[in-house]
Amino acid sequence: MSSELLSIEEEVFKVLANQKRLEIILLLENRELNVTQMAQMLGLRQSNLSQHLTLLRQQKLVSVRKNGRESYYKLTDQSIAKAIRTIHEVLRTQHRIMLPLDSKSLFPIVTDPVCGMRFSASRSIEHLTDSEGVTHYFCASGCKQMYEMTNLSPVNT
Repeated sequence: MSSELLSIEEEVFKVLANQKRLEIILLLENRELNVTQMAQMLGLRQSNLSQHLTLLRQQKLVSVRKNGRESYYKLTDQSIAKAIRTIHEVLRTQHRIMLPLDSKSLFPIVTDPVCGMRFSASRSIEHLTDSEGVTHYFCASGCKQMYEMTNLSPVNT
């Protein structure tokens, strides 16, 4: 392995060593989102999100597309999200962290009750079980926080 490649890897891993940036990468897996959508889903101010996106762009992990006043981001290569998911599975196994087993997690498609994003339950960043025993899955930590703060009723869960 070349010293140059190891140096690049070191810098990429430094950027990835942040929970919000990992969430950004997983949010952008197989989709393009604008800054407003991501800020809401992550529970971040746009200025803070822009700082994270700048670091990810500098490492060529995300690219930006402008459409009028909106900036849309996507992963430059889906393999980075796949690598993070692989690490999640290894850590989940090693630390015996299991997703709840209910009909929603067995049937792969769920809907975030806050932003309405549809995704596989196994790809949720956060989940919680309410007092009635219903498990809700969230695309990002900001959606879960908003759900907890506003006590929203789930839509299409």
